[in-house]
Amino acid sequence: MALVSIPDPPPAAPGIVGKAPPYAWWVCAVLCFASIVAFIDRQIINLLVGPLKDDLGLSDVQISLLQGFAFALFHSLMAIPLGRMADRYSRKLIIMGGVIVWTAACAGSGLVGTFMMLFMMRALIGAGEATLSPAGYSMLADYFPRTQLSRAISLFLGSGFVGSGIALILGGFVLARVATGDGIVLPLVGEVRAWQAAFLFAAMPGVLCLLLMFTIREPLRTSFGRLIDRSIPIPPLSEVLAFLVRRRRAMGAIFIGYSLLAAMQFGLGAWTPEFFIRIHGWERSDIGYAYGLNFVIVGTIGVFAGGWLSDWLAAHGYRDANLRTGFIAGLCALPFVIGFPLMPTGQLSFALLIPATFFGTMPFGAGTAALPLLTPNRMRAVIVALYLIFANLIGQGLGPFSVAALTDYVFGDPGQLWLSMPIAGGALLITAVIIIGYGLPAISDALRESEAHDRE
Repeated sequence: MALVSIPDPPPAAPGIVGKAPPYAWWVCAVLCFASIVAFIDRQIINLLVGPLKDDLGLSDVQISLLQGFAFALFHSLMAIPLGRMADRYSRKLIIMGGVIVWTAACAGSGLVGTFMMLFMMRALIGAGEATLSPAGYSMLADYFPRTQLSRAISLFLGSGFVGSGIALILGGFVLARVATGDGIVLPLVGEVRAWQAAFLFAAMPGVLCLLLMFTIREPLRTSFGRLIDRSIPIPPLSEVLAFLVRRRRAMGAIFIGYSLLAAMQFGLGAWTPEFFIRIHGWERSDIGYAYGLNFVIVGTIGVFAGGWLSDWLAAHGYRDANLRTGFIAGLCALPFVIGFPLMPTGQLSFALLIPATFFGTMPFGAGTAALPLLTPNRMRAVIVALYLIFANLIGQGLGPFSVAALTDYVFGDPGQLWLSMPIAGGALLITAVIIIGYGLPAISDALRESEAHDRE
């Protein structure tokens, strides 16, 4: 059924000039909460590797397909059509539809008992969450002026790391209270396994997210100071692709370089809990609490620090500050990403994991915030959607799989996870830094051209 475009609100579009009004920050807060909820549903599986392997008899590669490929494939398949819809129809309604789908699919993950059914639920979570970033980026770009947009997008993206941490803490809470082999009785559902209960609990915040979405308005479409003529049709996909080809060096640094940074981060996020369980003998609930708090606190600080560094570089004349932040952070993260799995004790490993998380999360708010700055209004959402194809297939898909493939197919021993993690993570980081470094000169020229166009 086709979506019906709802009328824009009558007041002048917020964020066109000057500072964004308080209501714009409320919209940002609601979108941040939606991102937190999305990442809880997406990442809860990372603490459930052992119980899933025990109950369903899965290999590390099958687990990696559930963690990454099932989500990433359908997230990517839906990204382009949803991005095109977000450039034309109500972005608020599109996000609300996505919340319903991913919440139902997360709850459904707690009601199934086979690999294929769980694969399908993970795919639906990916499809539902594909609504959030394209529409969210586009809405924020209409609510905030150019000078405040990077900060708003940094908050939007940084909230995902909060969600990842909460997912681990929630999983640890559930598993600490129910023995892995026992069941738990829930109202209306009956007896379920501990991992199934974790999925069901993770789905509950989606209801509140849906209610909060009713409080935000669809903004007028602007281009940093100019209202967009809605009678003009959105550009055809061929024009969008031509725009990307014209700016291929700058966009390639974001699309490929940042996707490889994401692959490193998703790979660590997927296998770090299991690493501490297998190699250092930590309890599943203990690593859930510890790594979850690490993500909530250190990961969030890392994203904000990246935004601060980007602003500082920009204030000191670096037009490529968005990408330069990722380049610097990637170099700083490298020794810690390689080093923490090689430490002889769990305490030393976790000590090095903290800076690995800090520097690993620094690039994301700053780097991808350049996308709406570089992109005309009527193709913003679809370009973010195209970026998500790379970010998910490379990041969410390749990251967890690369570690599992080394463990299963190269070393052939689950106990060699301590070796596959630094090899995969280090290779991804080095490649990402090289690609981002190559794109630094191009991003300056592209931003200069975009700013000149806005002043015309």
